[in-house]
Amino acid sequence: MNEFIVSIDDRKYPVIINEAGLIEIDGRKIKAELSQINNCAFLLKLDEKPYEIVCHKLDNGNYGFLLEGWFFETTVRTKLQETAAELMNNKMKESHKSVFKSPMPGLVLKIKKQKGDSVKIGEPLIILEAMKMENELRSPSEGTITSINVTEGLSVEKDAIILTIE
Repeated sequence: MNEFIVSIDDRKYPVIINEAGLIEIDGRKIKAELSQINNCAFLLKLDEKPYEIVCHKLDNGNYGFLLEGWFFETTVRTKLQETAAELMNNKMKESHKSVFKSPMPGLVLKIKKQKGDSVKIGEPLIILEAMKMENELRSPSEGTITSINVTEGLSVEKDAIILTIE
């Protein structure tokens, strides 16, 4: 069983996928089948009704879907990633500073930005491995990176200052 939080616009939907092809979305159970047509097109059957979906991973890490003429952008996170994002956002709101702290202990696998780079809200900054899962830490604010206090391969504790954004 896999559990995700899917965000569309400002609404979050809990999604549970089990091995038998049953999906629970916001408490509603649906039988689902997915077949890949090509690199970005899929045939999705929900309760025996077929849908053709075109899916692209966007530059900001979100996914763009085209379904029956409607385009929408989603964020798909595991429950752990969603909790980490919420903790990170709360820490930034509380401090009103441009200090970006680690939301959890882990190992810095990749630094995606450099000192002096401009960042927008939601842009990927760091890949942090925690509990054998890779977590993409995203920018909670817009600005310019003024310092990076970690290196790839470094272990960090919760609340360790990773970088500053002004």
